[in-house]
Amino acid sequence: MMKKFLKNKVLWLIMSLALITSCNTATKTGNKVVLIGSFSKAVDYAPYLVAKSKHWFEDSLKAKGTKVEYKEFQTLPSINEAFATKKIDIVFEAAPPAIIGRASGINIEIKDISCNLVQEILVPVKSNIQTIADLKGKTIAVLAGTSSHYGVLKLLKDNNINPKDVQIINMTPTDAKAAFESGQINAWAVWPPFVEQEEIAGTGRTLPKGNAYINSIMAVRTDFIKKESSVFNTIDNVFNYAKKWIIENPDSAIMIVSKQLNVPVAVIQKAWPNLNWNARLNEKVIDDIQAKADFLKKIGKIQNSIIVKNGLIPIVSKK
Repeated sequence: MMKKFLKNKVLWLIMSLALITSCNTATKTGNKVVLIGSFSKAVDYAPYLVAKSKHWFEDSLKAKGTKVEYKEFQTLPSINEAFATKKIDIVFEAAPPAIIGRASGINIEIKDISCNLVQEILVPVKSNIQTIADLKGKTIAVLAGTSSHYGVLKLLKDNNINPKDVQIINMTPTDAKAAFESGQINAWAVWPPFVEQEEIAGTGRTLPKGNAYINSIMAVRTDFIKKESSVFNTIDNVFNYAKKWIIENPDSAIMIVSKQLNVPVAVIQKAWPNLNWNARLNEKVIDDIQAKADFLKKIGKIQNSIIVKNGLIPIVSKK
């Protein structure tokens, strides 16, 4: 009886000590929160969306006592404001917002890339516009300062059209969608899933593709990288694992992205082949991001010139 009592007491003491140790560890390393966000809705965020859906970020950071919170931004200025006030650590977006933030003095870096894709321009199905050259004298909706804005101007230049010979209207995707479907604009430069939604609905078709690209990147607060390097490296490893996973499991990935974006599976399936999930931060991508930085300076979106290498992307490029 006494032996049983002592045995139970020892067991109770061991369990209590383990509980105290666990609580002390949680107090010491816990209460950290990493804030991850994205801009609007885009199929090219698939690696992030899959990792988020499967709770891979949370599971991988549990041992570090770090929690994850998510946010979706609807405007570009709000992203850089959040970076500046340390209300976000990582954002998935296209390159121009990160360039604008860096030019305004916000310490952020492009640390990875989800994919790249060719810029597309939508026109109404019954429109007589057949090529980029036919856009002369037309109205084109695009969100100012985005990769799509850069893409429009590059495509116009490539087809010898002066930007003054078209009317470019600054519109959010939501407003542009309504304007496009009601016939208030002649063309719309945007990204998936908006392009495919119009195609499947039978309201829009795309013009022949040109040579303008969108690079979907991971922007990170520099201070976060320095202070929480282990946490960041874990997140980046999860992100790259997710990239590999979606390449190996496209059908499952498409289903997850469809649910995450709340758009039909058919829309994601149509967009999927147009996105290069093998993209890396190589010289070609860095040169393209530099071209966008030069463009933003030229149109007055940024006042300071940005040197992408060893600044916005202070890493050895990935081959």
